[in-house]
Amino acid sequence: MAVHLTENKNLKVAILIPCLNEEMAIAEVVRAFRAELPTAEIIVVDNASIDRTADVAAEAGATVIFESRRGKGYVVQSMFERVEADVYVMVDGDNTYPADKVLALIEPILAAEADMAIGSRILSESRSGFKPVNWMGNIFFQNVINFIFSTRLTDILSGYRAMNRKLVKSLPLFMPGFEIEAEITIKSLERGFRLKEIPIELKPRQSGSFSKIRVLRDGFRILGTIFALFRDYKPLTFFGSAGLTFIGMGIVPGLRAIFGFWETGQVLYFPSAILAVGLVLTGLVAIAVGLILHTVNRRFREMEHFIRLLMER
Repeated sequence: MAVHLTENKNLKVAILIPCLNEEMAIAEVVRAFRAELPTAEIIVVDNASIDRTADVAAEAGATVIFESRRGKGYVVQSMFERVEADVYVMVDGDNTYPADKVLALIEPILAAEADMAIGSRILSESRSGFKPVNWMGNIFFQNVINFIFSTRLTDILSGYRAMNRKLVKSLPLFMPGFEIEAEITIKSLERGFRLKEIPIELKPRQSGSFSKIRVLRDGFRILGTIFALFRDYKPLTFFGSAGLTFIGMGIVPGLRAIFGFWETGQVLYFPSAILAVGLVLTGLVAIAVGLILHTVNRRFREMEHFIRLLMER
């Protein structure tokens, strides 16, 4: 791996570190990544911290830029828009991710084996110390995304990733908070980028440091993001499934009304008949909406593809 970096003297690697009140940990993070990648540009993006995060990062040798809009998603959007590089490494500033794995993350990018390498804390080779609630949340979101998007990723929410320039400059990102990792992962999958996971071990936080994640609030936001992207990128599956569910629900009262009419020649269960018609019509409308949005979505993907080709010329 070191040979690759030596041979690519013009290759620019940027270490992007989003930070909010990480005064205690950020200097060690900067020094650790400087030791692993002496020629990389280390950029700390301070998210309106109220402690000395920015000053400590600058003293440790990092370039510090600022993003006043609170939220990790806003920070990532700002980093991707403002920083120019060939390879981007994104890592949290809390010193829980191992800097000595950065070369392993960059290797598949330089070898053109992947467009994004994700540091997985959950692969069988990993030995990460998760809090039980965080572990269960990660497993839940992993299973939801793998089921919806037909993939086999293990760590959807990892904050430690290496990406090439094409991926970074191609993703339209809009989520403001911790759901940004789910957005990056799903939009990368839907655009056909190659993802590879590298096992890493999550370190415990330093004493006195605390996580910015609020389990219930951020958990519901991540789940909402997943289903919003499911609706946007797979509308036929989303609305078609809903439509078939409504039609299935309409069959029960419908059969009741039909059998009653078959036996007596009269509509004995008029409310059931109305309910059945309403549910079936709702289901048919949902399926029709899914078909229309699927066609629109497909045309927009074709247009995005041609725009990307024009930009690469």
